[in-house]
Amino acid sequence: MTMDENLGLLHGRYRIQMSQPLSHLDSGENRACKVEDTRDSTSHLFAIILNSGVVYRDELVQDLMKKSPPGLISLQSHGVVKFDDTDYRYVFVFEQPLGGAVYAEGRGAISENVLLGKIVPRLVDLLIDFSNRKLSHRGIRADNLFYMEPGESGVVLGDCVSTPAGSLQPAVYEPVESANALAEGRGRGDIMYDIYALGVTIVHMLGGVLPGEGRSREELYAAKLQHGSYAVLVPKIPASTRVGFLLAGLLNDDPTRRWNVEVLKRWRDGVYERPRPGFGDRQAPGPIVFEEQEYVSPRLLSLAMTQRPAQAFTLMENGKLESWVRNSLGDKDAATRMAEISLKGIASGRGRQGDTQSVSKACAILDGDGAFWYREVSFSRGGFPSLLACAFRVAGALKNSMAELLENGTLLDVIYSDVSTKPAATGLVPGKKKESWLKINLATECFEYMEKRDVIGFGLERCLYELNPQLPCLGSVFEGAFVKDVETLVDVLEARALKADGNIKPFDRHIAAFLAARNKSLAKHFQKFSSMQPGGIEYTLHLVALFARLQTLISPSPKPGLAAWAAKILKPFIKSINSDIRRETILRKLAKAVETGNIDRILKDIDLQNNMNRDGREYRQALQVFIKIVEGMRALEAGTEARKLAAQKYGHWLASIISIAALMTSMGLSYMYFLR
Repeated sequence: MTMDENLGLLHGRYRIQMSQPLSHLDSGENRACKVEDTRDSTSHLFAIILNSGVVYRDELVQDLMKKSPPGLISLQSHGVVKFDDTDYRYVFVFEQPLGGAVYAEGRGAISENVLLGKIVPRLVDLLIDFSNRKLSHRGIRADNLFYMEPGESGVVLGDCVSTPAGSLQPAVYEPVESANALAEGRGRGDIMYDIYALGVTIVHMLGGVLPGEGRSREELYAAKLQHGSYAVLVPKIPASTRVGFLLAGLLNDDPTRRWNVEVLKRWRDGVYERPRPGFGDRQAPGPIVFEEQEYVSPRLLSLAMTQRPAQAFTLMENGKLESWVRNSLGDKDAATRMAEISLKGIASGRGRQGDTQSVSKACAILDGDGAFWYREVSFSRGGFPSLLACAFRVAGALKNSMAELLENGTLLDVIYSDVSTKPAATGLVPGKKKESWLKINLATECFEYMEKRDVIGFGLERCLYELNPQLPCLGSVFEGAFVKDVETLVDVLEARALKADGNIKPFDRHIAAFLAARNKSLAKHFQKFSSMQPGGIEYTLHLVALFARLQTLISPSPKPGLAAWAAKILKPFIKSINSDIRRETILRKLAKAVETGNIDRILKDIDLQNNMNRDGREYRQALQVFIKIVEGMRALEAGTEARKLAAQKYGHWLASIISIAALMTSMGLSYMYFLR
């Protein structure tokens, strides 16, 4: 098979046909298209092509490739596909559902008999399999169900790997632990999230409309906390007693009281149990007044505080919040932490940023199981990395707030406090210790990277790639190509440089951070950049040396395109050399070295730093001699007319002698240079 025949081919078998889109199978920002199986013409497959800035679920992909569970659309293959020298895409190949979608908005409700007899048992089987393997789907919803065969047979759930966990779910499908998080910051959760989503799926399909439609994320979250999910969602749909019991068990907002997989197994086998009812968030025996409204729910109070941070800090500053937590909620440890946050906030001085930091820390205590809040940022436990990737795609306020959150130490403080707090059966701290919002070692590293934010190779970009190991390089020169590793990065840069005759910019903050994160041996190169002036000779030589090392270690084949780029940025320094002979000699050596495509050889052959140093010394020496001659001539000219005439003759003679001497010296030095 020729190289052209390999283009657009995944693992030598699956031909990705981007010219034949399947928009009904798109997954968020990722696009679907047809796939040809070159080894089996009877198969029906489709591909989801990843948007290069979207974080996919690599850990789940590996599990599903080992064993495809029942009730899930089958993942056949995945990997990077090359469409041309600069166009790489990450692709997932699935078995194509030929029976179409099970449910679509506007087509009406699904009958209870079909739902309970055909759809729900299939989903329960899938949940059992995922639970046994400690996995979570995080994409169980009405519009992600398909029939594998025409005639409404073979119900399967769709894609769950090509986007961050839970990111495509309507807000109403999320339990209270993640209901108030931004879509891409919801985190992977666990099987209890999927069980809750199953309950909302049943409500959605029985009612024929998206439950809670028209309400914002915050409004749905508040309603669930105040009344409970069952009371908010179920009374508006036609449901028998059997369905009512099922939904009461699935939609309990307390995960410890929600039906688990074992109860679902018994329900599937015909053993029906009366569920324990849920009534929203816990309530304190006494209220606290905030902005002329009484609150007995710590989570609802937290939500209100995030909407008015300045007023919320006043509630902390006057000690009322600490007193309420200590006396009404009965949590002395949380009250002590509240007092410490208030004192620190007061000591640092009032202001928008200071108030926000203090309120963010307080809300992390009041709503410790919910989403972490800071300005425009809101994410659940484990959801920070994928939300950061989203922030780079959308830019603006979200990205700025995430940078500020990492830089000012607020997130690090909250995580330290979170992991050091002992689990308790009562109070604000959950009885079972969970993973924190971000692993403490990663949070610490990111804080250190932000301290060096002005140095290329560090800052928020470095955090992005360290937190998302599967994310490709987002350097602007790649124009959306999926550059997943350093070798591909070098190859794509070479192809682009070759097409542009070296007129590219192969280095920016994204490329630097990606290289530092993916190849630890390069880290020392970026430390050195901090002491150099961008665009100066030292900086430029160090940059070219970095690419020479990349070529030597990663991709040692000739790189004529990158060699041309190196020559282009080095020539201005060569042309600044004063000696015509030296300058022309170096330019000839440069041209010859570029022909080899070896960047390291370019550096060695032209030896630019040494040559510029020598040229500078010789130029300064010549200038000093010239100054002395001029001074001598002026001294002579100050005498009699006869001495002036003698001085002029002497000057002409001396200038001739010096010119001849300088020429002989230059020729001698050049001759010695070639003998080296």
